[in-house]
Amino acid sequence: MNPPDLILARAAAAAASQYLIAGLAQAREVRSNQGKDLKLRADIEAEQVIFRRLRDGSAYPILSEENGADAGLRSDQVFWVVDPLDGTVNYSRGLPLACVSIGLWRGDEPLLGVVHDLASGHCYSGVVGTGAWCEGDVMQVSAVTEPAQGILTTGFPSSRDHGDASLTAFVRGVQGFKKVRLLGSAALSLAWLAAGRVDAYREDDIWLWDVAAGLALVKAAGGEIQVQAGKSPWQRCVRAANGRIPIQGW
Repeated sequence: MNPPDLILARAAAAAASQYLIAGLAQAREVRSNQGKDLKLRADIEAEQVIFRRLRDGSAYPILSEENGADAGLRSDQVFWVVDPLDGTVNYSRGLPLACVSIGLWRGDEPLLGVVHDLASGHCYSGVVGTGAWCEGDVMQVSAVTEPAQGILTTGFPSSRDHGDASLTAFVRGVQGFKKVRLLGSAALSLAWLAAGRVDAYREDDIWLWDVAAGLALVKAAGGEIQVQAGKSPWQRCVRAANGRIPIQGW
């Protein structure tokens, strides 16, 4: 199934990916580097590439990392959620863990997602209630049933509290898993959960644009997601798993 919105999102993600790969040297120009956050020329210009495609092809408002929310965007309507470059620090240092992420949501629920992996060129896409695919192959979440046998992916958002108490609580939450991986890209972490490569994901106070497409993929591939309000209006506390590992307690 290729509904028009999915075709549009795939085309926008592919165009942004082409820009990010072709213009690598210029795209890595630093625009701001404050605290634990880094912004590149790539973030801004790839977003513009995506905006041109989405605005030409649909009337949905857009929430994005660089531009924020369109004026009048209501939390109960259908809207695009765009991260033009997820894994900016990885991209800036040549680490092959970065992607373009485009999701479509209705209120607090994902409808579809597209994650385009810059290093492999693979496009992960999915429609909730229909299915998920990687380069045309059907994706399904893993069959692991216990955290002790599972791989958890997670990360530290730029706004996260890195104090001793916060990090101690984090360790308690993840230590029940067999392995823990920090990839530096929430969208790829969730895409790989949808593909069955890892089994669970958690992150607190992560921005919605970082996870919107990936959460749609997980749900479309048969997984389970939990999304709760974070500290700021567009931040979320997220848990996602394969539907077999219980989603509570970590």
